[in-house]
Amino acid sequence: MSQKLSQELIEKIRKEVKDGKSKYQTAKELNLRKETVYRIAKDLPSRPCGWPGIRGETLELLQDILTKGYAVYSNYNTKQKYITLRKYFPTICKVKMYGKNIFFLEDKSDLAARVFLENIKRKIISYHELRQITRVFGTSLSREFQMKPKFIWIN
Repeated sequence: MSQKLSQELIEKIRKEVKDGKSKYQTAKELNLRKETVYRIAKDLPSRPCGWPGIRGETLELLQDILTKGYAVYSNYNTKQKYITLRKYFPTICKVKMYGKNIFFLEDKSDLAARVFLENIKRKIISYHELRQITRVFGTSLSREFQMKPKFIWIN
């Protein structure tokens, strides 16, 4: 159930957008859902995009990828973000497994696979599943790891 916004907040949102701030930036600064701000300011013109490149959530995703080498993302519309990122950065890869999206740089595939394994909600994973995950990420298991038992305990 959503809370009703105060008239002061609605006026502040409309003022920010009228003054030239983007609806997305307004929502982020006021800690609101962007859909709420878009609904309140739908009759106001949007700020011109300027450079038609990477901005908003896609820019935040790119910053995560470049600082950590990977980004775990659970939002639904990742396809367009991935297409945009690949347009400017062809070395960015994306894997979707078990309802999780993970974006990573090609040379950070080992790290991304490790982070992915930490983020799945399983304590025990079969060797077959592990081999399948590493294959999807384009990495391989070390020789000593291949000699371990059929099931692996993940902390």
